[in-house]
Amino acid sequence: MHKFAFLVHLRSYREDLGEMARPLGWMPEQAYRLLLNNRPLDPFIWSEVTLTPGATEPEGYIIMLPYSGRQLLEQQKKMQPLVRKAINLAVLKGAKVLGLGALTSPLTLGGKLVANQPGLAITNGNAYTSVIIYQKIAALLRSSDSSRPSVALVGASGSVGSLVALLLAKHKHHAELILIARNERRLARLASDISQLNHEIRPLVSQNINDISKADIVVMMTSSSDHVLQMSHMKYGATILDATQPRNVSQSALQDRQDITVIDGGLVSVNYLKTNQIGRLGLPERISFACLAETMILATADCNKDFSIGNPTLEQAATISKLASEFSHLGFGLAPDHCFGKPLASVASKLLSNAGHYF
Repeated sequence: MHKFAFLVHLRSYREDLGEMARPLGWMPEQAYRLLLNNRPLDPFIWSEVTLTPGATEPEGYIIMLPYSGRQLLEQQKKMQPLVRKAINLAVLKGAKVLGLGALTSPLTLGGKLVANQPGLAITNGNAYTSVIIYQKIAALLRSSDSSRPSVALVGASGSVGSLVALLLAKHKHHAELILIARNERRLARLASDISQLNHEIRPLVSQNINDISKADIVVMMTSSSDHVLQMSHMKYGATILDATQPRNVSQSALQDRQDITVIDGGLVSVNYLKTNQIGRLGLPERISFACLAETMILATADCNKDFSIGNPTLEQAATISKLASEFSHLGFGLAPDHCFGKPLASVASKLLSNAGHYF
C-alpha cells in the first residue's frame, strides 16, 4: 500500500479553528479574513490517517491550506502556489498518491495545473464522489412515491455533476432530469451526451436555479463557497442531497422548512478509518468524504499514475467502483444518512421537538 496525502482548506475560520479551541470560534469571520489576508501561511499537517486495522504508523496525511474556501476562489493566483507547497510537503512525508479535496480541485482546474508530478499519482476524487452520489440518488428514486420523480442536478456541467448525469442516463432510471448550471454551452453538450447514451431521456436544461421548484430531489454539486440554495424555491416535501464543501445549504434554513429533508452527499463508510478529531472534517468516526475515499482506494491499490483529472469518465467510475469492491473489507460503501454531520434520524427528531418554537 502506498502512503497518501489529501489536501483540504478551512471551511470557515470560525468553524474549523473553533474545533481546535472554542475561544477561536468566537471571533467574527470577517475579522479573521482581515487579519490573515496578506500573511503568507504555509500548509501544514492537519491530521495523520490510518485505514487498515492494526496500523502502527501513519498511512496517510491530511494537509491543511490555512485559508477559507472563499479566499481560495477569490484569490486564485495567490493560492495556487500554496497548493504546490502542499504537494511538496506531501512528497516530503512519503506520499505516492495525492487527493485534491474540496475547492483545491477547481482551484487547480480539476488537477490539470498540478498533474504529471514525478513519482506522485494525483486525483481530484471526483470519480468516486460521482459514483457515491449516483448510488444515493438511485436509492432515493427506488423509495420515491412518485411514478416519475424529478431530479435537479445543480452544478450539472461541473466535474462531478456531469458524470452523475451520465450515470443516471446509463443506468436508465425512470426519472425526469433537470440540469442546472451557469454555462449554457456545457449544459447543451451534456444534454446531447445524455440523449445519445439514453434516447428515452430528454433533460430540461436551465441556467435558473429557481427551476429546482419542479424537483422532488435536488442535488447540490457546485463549486460555490456560499449558501446558494433558497428554501423558498423548494417543492413541498422535497429532498436535498448536498454534496458541497463548503456547504451550499444553510442549517438554519431547515427550521423554516421542516417538510424538507437534507442529506449530506458524497459520504462513505470506512471501517477502520482513524484521524485526530479535527481531521474528521466535521464528520463522525469512520465516515469519509468520497474524494478522500478515492485517494485511499488508489493508495491501497498502489496506483502509480494520475487518475481523475478534469472531468472523470464513465470508465473511471467503473474502475473506482471495482476497486472499492475489491477492498470492501475496509468498508468503502455508501454511508448511513447524515444531515450536517449528524445521523439524519437525530436531526429530524430535534427539529420535531423544536417545532413549537417555529409555528
